[in-house]
Amino acid sequence: MEVERVIVTGSNIPTAEELGPNPVYTLNRDLIDKSGERTTAELLRTQPIANANGVPVQNNANGAAGATGVATVSLRGFERRATLVLIDGRRITPYSGYGFDLNTIPLPAVQSIEILKDGASTTAIAGVVNIKLYKDYRGAQLSLYYGNTLDKDAAIYSGDILFGTGDDKTSIDGDIFFFHHNSMFNRDRGNSNHVRFGAPHAHGSPDTTPYNFQLSADVVKEAGGPDFTATGPIIFGTPPDFSNGLTPASDWIYSPRPVRGPFALLPGFNFNAFSSSYPEQERWGGYTAFEHKLCDDQLRIFGDFYYVDVKQHDELAPVGTGPWGARGALLYVPPNHRFQLDANGVPITPPNTPTAAEVGMPPNAYNPFNPFQQIIAGGTLAFDRLIDNENQAFLLTAGIRGDKLFNGSWGYDGAFRYNQIENLSRFTGVSGLRFNRIMNAADPIYDPTSAQYIGTTTPFNPFGDGLHNPIPSNSIPVEFARVSPRDINTFKIATVDLNIYTTDLFDLPAGGVGLAIGGQFRRETETTDLDDANRLGGVLGGGLSPSSHSGRREYAFYGETLIPVFTPAMRVPGFHSLEFSAAARFEYWKNNDTNTLVPKVGVRWQPFDEQLTIRSTWGEGFREPGLAALFGFRFFGLVPTSYHGNVNEDTRFEIDPNPLLTPEHSRNWTGGVVYTPKWITTGQLTVTIDLWDIEREGVPNIPGPQLVVGQFISGHLPPGEQVVLDPTGNQVIFVRTTFQNAGRENARGVDLGIQYQLPTRYGTFTSLTQVTYLDSFIFQFFGGKAREVAGRATYDWFDSIFPTYGNTEGWFKWKGISRLDWTWHNFDMNWTVHYTDGFWEEIYAKKFDGHWKQHYVPHTWFFDAQTSYEITCTAPAEMTPVPGYSKDSKAVEAAVSGGSPEQSVAYSMPCWKNLLNNTRITVGVNNIFGQRPPTAFGFELQNAINYPGSYYDNLGRFVYLQLTKKF
Repeated sequence: MEVERVIVTGSNIPTAEELGPNPVYTLNRDLIDKSGERTTAELLRTQPIANANGVPVQNNANGAAGATGVATVSLRGFERRATLVLIDGRRITPYSGYGFDLNTIPLPAVQSIEILKDGASTTAIAGVVNIKLYKDYRGAQLSLYYGNTLDKDAAIYSGDILFGTGDDKTSIDGDIFFFHHNSMFNRDRGNSNHVRFGAPHAHGSPDTTPYNFQLSADVVKEAGGPDFTATGPIIFGTPPDFSNGLTPASDWIYSPRPVRGPFALLPGFNFNAFSSSYPEQERWGGYTAFEHKLCDDQLRIFGDFYYVDVKQHDELAPVGTGPWGARGALLYVPPNHRFQLDANGVPITPPNTPTAAEVGMPPNAYNPFNPFQQIIAGGTLAFDRLIDNENQAFLLTAGIRGDKLFNGSWGYDGAFRYNQIENLSRFTGVSGLRFNRIMNAADPIYDPTSAQYIGTTTPFNPFGDGLHNPIPSNSIPVEFARVSPRDINTFKIATVDLNIYTTDLFDLPAGGVGLAIGGQFRRETETTDLDDANRLGGVLGGGLSPSSHSGRREYAFYGETLIPVFTPAMRVPGFHSLEFSAAARFEYWKNNDTNTLVPKVGVRWQPFDEQLTIRSTWGEGFREPGLAALFGFRFFGLVPTSYHGNVNEDTRFEIDPNPLLTPEHSRNWTGGVVYTPKWITTGQLTVTIDLWDIEREGVPNIPGPQLVVGQFISGHLPPGEQVVLDPTGNQVIFVRTTFQNAGRENARGVDLGIQYQLPTRYGTFTSLTQVTYLDSFIFQFFGGKAREVAGRATYDWFDSIFPTYGNTEGWFKWKGISRLDWTWHNFDMNWTVHYTDGFWEEIYAKKFDGHWKQHYVPHTWFFDAQTSYEITCTAPAEMTPVPGYSKDSKAVEAAVSGGSPEQSVAYSMPCWKNLLNNTRITVGVNNIFGQRPPTAFGFELQNAINYPGSYYDNLGRFVYLQLTKKF
């Protein structure tokens, strides 16, 4: 009998043994089904090895944690680009600089997932996730799924048809699927349905409605307001709550600082009333694979193809545009009536106010609702934002393979693969140019005789409380100001590879030496075609950002050997089995003429017998920066900054690519034991302990905005960075930075695994526990201090790096999952426990507040349960065969002696039994006790949703039902 040889992730040499030197954890289909997870992304992100800095689906409408509409996994807490994701052992295209989009992998088509928990080659710094799609399936299976929360409609309904057919020469498999997830909003849960900015003061965003307006103290006094001239030339004012836009200046509320927002006189704007917590998603597509033997096992052709369409709809509150003078679209409100003109036709504006030339205002512009005779250019909010993303993923593989060649130990595998993801991104926001036009009563859009007339003569009134007391006449101007630019981002990868291997290159006393050699050519391209509105900076909250087109070519050659030193047959004391592995990979990037050679070695030792295995690996890594960091488009956002103690909560922040980035280098080591004692006679126990250590140098990262401000203050602002102050010179209103080779990251920890299975007369009990402990994670920005961040938030202050490094989550020191399963006849029940450690977050920074304070985000225990029953209808056994009717479809001798056999008739089950036969009914509950995520305030109390939204969702208790029918 020949043992089937398989290639496990981490090696190109086939082996009959499941346990090798590389620490690999496999999620088979049974574990996937019992996990209760609904998508590939959710399944991987719940694994203990997955830590901070993955891209989540939930709470990511603004793209703060990565590209909106994308989901990625991050192993060990490094950023997602350090994790290599494969499909069936081959590379796939990354989604810009964020790693591969797991939303495009249909979970029903996944047969198993292998997670290699150490580094490999030149890309997998933190590990490898190899997703294996179905192969050699026989029959057909229909699955229908429905799940929902008990109090809100966040329903999921999905279905798929898995099929496969074939014979000893040909096999064809495939899956067709559909998935839909309804949305949930922050207002749907009590812990996130409130103003969060500035808590515990509960003061909301400073970009608010009614608005904060920046005014001249002299103009306010002239308009009938109080005299603030003694406090300075510039003050802030706002209409009162529930204003209809006609409140006189004397009844406004004034202050030397913004009136609404954190630590101000009045609360700010509640983003959570308008923002979605979990987006609406819809996915559909199909997958198929085939293999055909042309010359038995020596020559086989194979291929696969899949297409997936992923749509996601997010909603956000209106964008904050920032204070006057900020880069990007400059908004303004014209004066109450037209300014007088000087001899040159230039409007004469009051002192300490913006001029018409500075804001680009036409000389005749005015707004009758403005109670002040000045141009107002200050912080404001526009209208709700809608984010629609569609990712269309396409994959095609065609190749040849064979084994049992020559002496039966040689084989080969080669293929061409093309993978493409096209992202269609539509952002419904506000045009800055049109916003300024609707403010101007003299604009042609309000002239009934003009071809540009929009249907009303009443200009937009920005002086009311649009949240509590909407102004009806504003509806038409609002629709005119809305824009829906559509960007197209395309990511492609084409690879050609060939791997030749043998398990018996030559014989040693311990057995044959294995060898694998191969080569690969890879071409990557990324194209970003921005809509003109985005490219020219016409959308509020955005800026000037050119389209980008980039690509690179790479050649790779690699070799690997497996050398047995001792085998059990040699009977050497202390060396029941010992083997070494060694590998090297050479890569050359043609675009920048860079090359590298990285090694990897491993050892597998069984000192006594197969009960105890000791294993270890060591290797080096080398990773080129992503195309997005080198040549991508600009990113814009709002962040807090402090300038000599003057805080601006909404400083505009621009991140530019850097084509001068250099590659990073890394080293990794693992060492562990696997113990399966035979002296335990009641059941089977397996204990796994793996230690790991990863070091990285020259990691591309983004300097935080406050670090740039500090360099500006010290007069050492490096090239590519910029800081702009407001007209008073007291606040930072704009910061530009760029990617840099940041420095180093070192992490180490332990992976623990315990599995115990006990067969009894009352069924089989199986317990599986996986735990990861992050002992240390050192982050050192170039020129800065080395910081220990294990057990801390990814948004901590420190050297102001982390507010842009991650989102609202932490580097968890402990993370584990434990499952207890019971099977008996056709019943299956399991109970799953998820543990996630707490972490410390910095909520007050000394540079901002004059003092330092931190808060502990507590750990969590979440419990899931699932039960299933498979209906199996079999033909009843007959006690006495009846001539002409046999339930076992066999001929029966006639009762009369010497008679001829009667023709028997096959037993036929009733229709209802045929419908129910081989049907599996599954009922489950995720988060049984409806536990809420832990409270997290965020840096400078800026976490609007009140919990770590990049890691936790806020769906609550989720109940589901699944029907599976096999044909």
